[in-house]
Amino acid sequence: MFRCSACRTAFVHPTPSDEELTRFYNTYHLGDDQGGTYDAVEARMQADFPAKVALVKSATGGNPGRVLDVGCGKGYFVKACRDAGIDAQGCDLSESGVAFAREKLGVPATAGLLRDLVPTLGQFDTATFWATIEHLPDPVGTLRDIHAALKPGGRLLMDTGIGADWLDNMLPGCAQWYNPPEHLFVFSGAGLRKAVELAGFTVESHAQNFERSGLRRLMKNTRNALLATGLRLAAGAGRMKSSGFTMTRYPVGNLQSIVARKA
Repeated sequence: MFRCSACRTAFVHPTPSDEELTRFYNTYHLGDDQGGTYDAVEARMQADFPAKVALVKSATGGNPGRVLDVGCGKGYFVKACRDAGIDAQGCDLSESGVAFAREKLGVPATAGLLRDLVPTLGQFDTATFWATIEHLPDPVGTLRDIHAALKPGGRLLMDTGIGADWLDNMLPGCAQWYNPPEHLFVFSGAGLRKAVELAGFTVESHAQNFERSGLRRLMKNTRNALLATGLRLAAGAGRMKSSGFTMTRYPVGNLQSIVARKA
């Protein structure tokens, strides 16, 4: 991976081909017993959904209207919204994920590129884009597709891992977000804002350390700081003992969240 010298966003180069990414994501949402990898993170993601449903309601003044979950995966967030009385549906490139959403959860979801689906799906009042932009070879292009899918005044709510923050500076390239080909981008705070603005949105709020509760944020920051300090000390000792010390990816990293509005 490389970093942009201007905004410090990291990216994979060269970008995997469409065929390579299609093969990867056709198995990504399958269960562990079928060769997939999604089960490992699914429960953790679902634990955040009540807070994210509440964020959708608060960011839209309690009236989110028609909601499209872009990159819906297996459809669990769509189900969480519908259980909360929100008119939501999803779309995703993964045919296996969409099949699960429709057949197992019974929620509306469509497979395909968003730009191809808009004529059929129509326009929406709100779009959610959770933990998806980092997977895409053309993130700004997809943000523009979301912009086109929203009505005037519509809102986008999204999150992704953050790079070039204090934790990444302590453990450069070791956070969980650096995981190609699953993650093609690790956005800095400035890089994500720039991408959203290039797509035509106005950023209304930007949390660079998003958690579902203040206590959880405090506990996570404390854990990350202690772990990063310990790993830096261990890395220094490793380099002194051997010239063959290598960097390792660890299960740490902060999450950034943006609420943006279409003019």
